[in-house]
Amino acid sequence: MEGLIYWFHDLKVELTSAALVSMISHRQDGFFSKEAGGQMFAKLSSDHWRIEVATGPRHGDKRGRFHFWPNRKAEQEEINHFYEQGLEFVGDWHTHPENVPRPSRQDVTSVQNIVRESVHHLPGVLMCIVGRKDPPAGIWMSFHHTDGRQSAPSEGLENPSGKDIRRRVRWI
Repeated sequence: MEGLIYWFHDLKVELTSAALVSMISHRQDGFFSKEAGGQMFAKLSSDHWRIEVATGPRHGDKRGRFHFWPNRKAEQEEINHFYEQGLEFVGDWHTHPENVPRPSRQDVTSVQNIVRESVHHLPGVLMCIVGRKDPPAGIWMSFHHTDGRQSAPSEGLENPSGKDIRRRVRWI
């Protein structure tokens, strides 16, 4: 499987194939499948985030058909571990039992709380939701700014090459 690239204004977000495979391996394909989730860790530059690791689910997570509550202590341990390896926490991912996922009100509130309550130097964090369809249709990705705004990929903006981006995402 190939990775994906998203553009959020002038920020390129690259979701590597390894991270993508890790997330979609937990899709809720069966009727009784439980939601799963974890964190995303990336190598950062000012205009490029390369997501190399997607963790989870973990022991101690609370999972059901329509809910996922992570083990916060285990999450902090992951953040510390990957930071020592040169990777930064850039957001969370979880599954939904729908073909083309869309965030719920609780999803948006949860990521806004992460942005507001976390100690970080980032302009915001990512939220990724994995649905049942294959990527890219089965992946929701949004950027949640520190000022409370939410951005979908390439909202009518141009990429750094100056060419208009007509697609929200592309395979790499």
